[in-house]
Amino acid sequence: MVGDGGRSADSAGAAEDPLAGRRPAGRAAAAGSAGSAGSAGRFVGRSALVTGGSSGIGLATAHRLVREGAAVLIVGRRPDKVSDAVGELRVVAAEVAEACGREPAQVIGASLDVTDEESVRVAADAAARMGRRLDICVAAAGIDGAAQNALDLSVDDFRAVLDVNVMGLFITARAAAERMAADGEGGAIVLVASVNGLIAEPEFADYNTSKGGAVMLARSLARDLAARGIRVNALCPGYTRTPMTEAYLADPETRETILARIPLGRAADPDEIATVAAFLCSDDASYVTGSVIVADGGWLA
Repeated sequence: MVGDGGRSADSAGAAEDPLAGRRPAGRAAAAGSAGSAGSAGRFVGRSALVTGGSSGIGLATAHRLVREGAAVLIVGRRPDKVSDAVGELRVVAAEVAEACGREPAQVIGASLDVTDEESVRVAADAAARMGRRLDICVAAAGIDGAAQNALDLSVDDFRAVLDVNVMGLFITARAAAERMAADGEGGAIVLVASVNGLIAEPEFADYNTSKGGAVMLARSLARDLAARGIRVNALCPGYTRTPMTEAYLADPETRETILARIPLGRAADPDEIATVAAFLCSDDASYVTGSVIVADGGWLA
C-alpha cells in the first residue's frame, strides 16, 4: 500500500505524537470508538444545520440525518419550499420515533440568503439551540451556471454564481465552526461541491470555477480547523436527479450525451449522495478530513 511502509500507526517503535493531548478529541474519540452507536441511530442527540435543505441533495441529506436521529434545521431561499420540506421531515421524524420508542427529533426551517452573513449566524444559533450544541453542518446550497461560453458570460453572472457557491459555503461553514469550536467538542462540516470542481465542463466557466473554489475551501478549512476537532470534507457528486439538472436530463439528446459518459449508465438518486454525506458527518468518518469524496458513477474514472 502506498505510504503504508508495512507498519501500522500503533506498531512498536512508532513515534509519539508530540501534539497528543493538546488537540480536542472530537465526538468519535470522546465516545470511545467510531460508529459504536450503530448506523440506525448515529445522530441521536445531535443537531445539524443543512443549507439548500428544501430540495435536491440538501433535502435528501436532511431526510437521512432525521432518519438517523438528528435534530435538523434546514435553510432554503423560498419560504413555501422550506415549509413543505419541514412538513416532510417532521413526518419522517415521527415515524422514526414511533418505531424506536423515542421522542421525535426536532425539525425547523429558515428562509434566507446564504450570502447574508448575519442571517446565517442566526440560523446556526437556532440549530445549536435545538440540542446541546451544533454538531453537524452540510452546506448544500448552490446555483447553476449560465451555460454560456466564457466570452458571452457577463461579469455580473459570473460573480453571482461565485457569491452563492463559494461565499455562501464560506459564510455557512464559518458560522457553524464558530459554534462547534466553542466547547472544544468539534464537529463535522460537509461542503457539497461537484465533479465540475475537478474537471471542467464546456460553457460552465462560472460553475466550474465556483466548485473548484468549494473543493479548495474544504481543504483549507480542514487545515485551519483540525486543531479544534472540526472535520471538513468536500463531497463531489456527478450528475444527480435534482431540480437543477432536471432540464438537462429531460432533453433526450443532452441526456444521451450525459449518460454515455457515466460508466454506471445513469444519473444518481439524491439519496445515494445523501448516504455519502451522512457518512462524512458521522463518527464512522472520524479520521476523514480535508478529503474530496467523489460520487459520480465513474464519470472521472
